[in-house]
Amino acid sequence: MPPKVIIHSSVSLDHAIFGYDIDIGLHYSILGEYAPDAVLVGSNTARLGVEMFSDSARPEMAADLVRPHQVCGDPRPIGVFVDSRGVLSGFLHLYRQMEHIRDVVVLVSEQTPDAYLQYLSEREYPYIRCGKDYVDIRAALKGLERHYSVQVIVSDSGADLNNHLIRSGIADEISLILAPVIAGDQGKRLFTSSGACMLDLIASRKLDLGRVHLRYALRKETSGT
Repeated sequence: MPPKVIIHSSVSLDHAIFGYDIDIGLHYSILGEYAPDAVLVGSNTARLGVEMFSDSARPEMAADLVRPHQVCGDPRPIGVFVDSRGVLSGFLHLYRQMEHIRDVVVLVSEQTPDAYLQYLSEREYPYIRCGKDYVDIRAALKGLERHYSVQVIVSDSGADLNNHLIRSGIADEISLILAPVIAGDQGKRLFTSSGACMLDLIASRKLDLGRVHLRYALRKETSGT
């Protein structure tokens, strides 16, 4: 069985992922309830995240150049970053030092620049190379299962990667924290060009401040497989 893939996002009523105040603590608290083995993030989302919520100007230190010691039984997920173009060059150390992930793994393709692969190797970032022009996500999941025993992976990313997971029939579940706000024209939307996709509601619960957590299973026979 391939790893279970869950898309997790905080959205407004008009499914915007930016353009309104997001409760980051709540977002990651509910993400943690899935007890994922890995968290999947696209390179653009990852870079925007550190620029918005971290000190992105913090330089690399000596400790950032060495892969952290891996402790058997560490329950924290690995952070998996889709980055075939080297967008995260010079930024990965900001994720390596985050307390909620135990390791950083990068997904690259055959077209990934050699300079970026050297950057990864010199800093002991493990990477999986799969796909010709871009990362083959389905093949990458098999690699993550084989090398890291990943069984549950949560995509905490933006529209491009999440829509690809839906269109390709890879995603199994969508988890939405719905906020009682309409972001309007300034909000970037989560769902763009996935096409028609039927979902089954599997759980819902009320949260504070009018928020709702919704969980949907994707019907594989109608999701593009």
